[in-house]
Amino acid sequence: MTVTTTVLGADPVEIEAALAAGKTFPARWYSDPAIYELELDHIFARTWHVAGPLERLRNPGDRIVCQVAHIPIVVVRALDGELHGFVNVCRHRAYPVETECANRKTLQCYYHGWTYDLDGSLRNAPRCEREAGFDKSEFSLVPVTVDTWGEFVLVNPDPEAAPFRETNPEFEPLVTSRHLDFAGYRYVNQWTYEIAANWKVWVENATECYHCPTVHKCSFSDAFEVDADIYEYVNTGGLMAQFTPYNRSARTYTANGRSGGHGFRFIYFWPSSFFAQDDYVAFSGAIIPTSPETCRFVAEVYVHPDCDEQFVQDWMEMYNLTLAEDAAAVAVQQPGLRSRMVPHGRLMPASESSIAYFHGLVWEALSEAAGQA
Repeated sequence: MTVTTTVLGADPVEIEAALAAGKTFPARWYSDPAIYELELDHIFARTWHVAGPLERLRNPGDRIVCQVAHIPIVVVRALDGELHGFVNVCRHRAYPVETECANRKTLQCYYHGWTYDLDGSLRNAPRCEREAGFDKSEFSLVPVTVDTWGEFVLVNPDPEAAPFRETNPEFEPLVTSRHLDFAGYRYVNQWTYEIAANWKVWVENATECYHCPTVHKCSFSDAFEVDADIYEYVNTGGLMAQFTPYNRSARTYTANGRSGGHGFRFIYFWPSSFFAQDDYVAFSGAIIPTSPETCRFVAEVYVHPDCDEQFVQDWMEMYNLTLAEDAAAVAVQQPGLRSRMVPHGRLMPASESSIAYFHGLVWEALSEAAGQA
């Protein structure tokens, strides 16, 4: 048995054959700690993720505290106006250097008082003058790469990462052609959901609407068209996108025709973030793995200021209900995967092309990682 087979729990040739035949990943990949560790190190530690709204970094000293899977991160606006990102871990004994989104002129570990300038350099370590050969320049915070798009800050734990748009050259043309830009929308709230399922289950659920007519009959499927002949999928590069118009036969969530009528626009970018928008509400999504069988979903919610207040409250509730229904669905799904009694699922590629595409991206990363194990 090769190292690759040992790590993956199956022969790579068999896995590729199963994926080519429209099957899902092995069920054990949705609960196995060994697979989870591979994903943390070889997927999340080297890819782009949404960190939070740019408006939280308007002033020098502002900072965003966020999480990319197992990696705590802090992004700051330095005194010279530049954005810097760091692993949120003190170089002394791993206490965080920031615990909240606030405004201060330094970053400080409150465990022993090590203090850092906003460029990450160590300003002071109490009693360091007593330590022979202690060189503060050797203990700067570990950097991460920071970028922005529109109203959002993006982070990549890899300090040598190429810019977001260079990594995802298909992104800008797609958001432009599909009118997804958050321009003019006003930030209102953050929604957080604790999801009782593996992060891949949540991604798979988010990137297909095959389940919408049943799970979201009185929520998303009332507001938007979910018919297979109308609902559109676009899979390209590291992106999986969905587009659909408003439902003209809506009974509860009826679009009020405020503006361009572009309908629902959704663009997911590998491996765990997305932007979603319609003519009334827009939100980002960040999926944070928290264990082999759990994840956290964080949405930053925006509304268009021209909307009637009661209408937009109802419209946000439609999305909140949709996400709650999704969370309940995947929580019931996870025990079936954990049982491993059905070794593979069978995809419906005509309706779930995005899941097959996602599996291809995951498999590319895992097969490469396992080969290095």
